[in-house]
Parts: sequence; structure tokens; C-alpha cells
Amino acid sequence: MSNQVIVIESDDKEFTFNVTTQAYNKYLNSASPNNKIQPATNFLMGTVKDEQKQELKTFLKLPGASLLMAGIVVDEYQPEFNLSVKKSKSAPNK
Repeated sequence: MSNQVIVIESDDKEFTFNVTTQAYNKYLNSASPNNKIQPATNFLMGTVKDEQKQELKTFLKLPGASLLMAGIVVDEYQPEFNLSVKKSKSAPNK
């Protein structure tokens, strides 16, 4: 993937994110089961338009906002995959 501009609307607000492969990978690599909020916040703050940073910072103080918005941006950025496991004819059935 390359750069992708993603616009998220929330009530009367609009946030524009310029997501790069580097920012996406950094976010995924930094998130862990015990550390989710800060990586999501850093990802969003690092990709939002400069003039929207202060408004986004205020918005992200709402409970759950960072994870929800980061999830939406990531879902929009990722391509859709149609993957499945091919069963081997020689493998025993489970």
C-alpha cells in the first residue's frame, strides 16, 4: 500500500488522516494487549492534518475514542483479503 487520505466524520467535525505504510506498520507493531490507547492516539495524532491536531486531541479525551477511531482508519486503509486454508488430502480430519 501507499499513502491514503482517509476522512472521518463525527457529528459536526471532520478529521483528515494521511496514512502511510510506515505509520500503519508502526501502529500495529507498537500496540500490545497491555498498551492499546497510547499507540492508537500516537497513530492518529501523527497522521491527522496539522491544523486539526488540537481539535483531535480534545476529541480523543473521550472514553474509547482513540481505539474506535484508529480501528476505523485502519479498516479503511487495509485492503480486503479473501483468505482460507486449503485442506490437504493426506492430512487427517479433525
